Amino acid sequence: MTAPNSQIERDLKQMSSDWVEALARRDTVALDRIMADDCTFIYPLEGDSKQQFIADVASGDLTIDKMTRENVEVRVYGQTGVLTGLDTASWNYKGRHISGYYRTIHVYAEREGRWQLVAIQACPIQQ
Repeated sequence: MTAPNSQIERDLKQMSSDWVEALARRDTVALDRIMADDCTFIYPLEGDSKQQFIADVASGDLTIDKMTRENVEVRVYGQTGVLTGLDTASWNYKGRHISGYYRTIHVYAEREGRWQLVAIQACPIQQ
């Protein structure tokens, strides 16, 4: 039996928070669990795969000084969930400090009864 959309929306918001926390803590085990193996990225860093992202976190090439996510909304379309939010981030990537505001979209898919993050897009915006 499928959970009502309101429960799925709450679950996906929690997964989003868990992902942000795991990234800040460099918890690659949690990131690996939350993200599908075929997760893809569209954002202002190099690489577009889960494997590259987790490798960058594990090596310390990607570190987060601060990241907050606000104005989170979730829409569920069957076995797909789309989460949008506004991120304020300060991070370091391969020796470069990057900070700013980003409009983000996280796409989740339910596969074999389990929700996972399958796509991330982060677009820089003016605040």
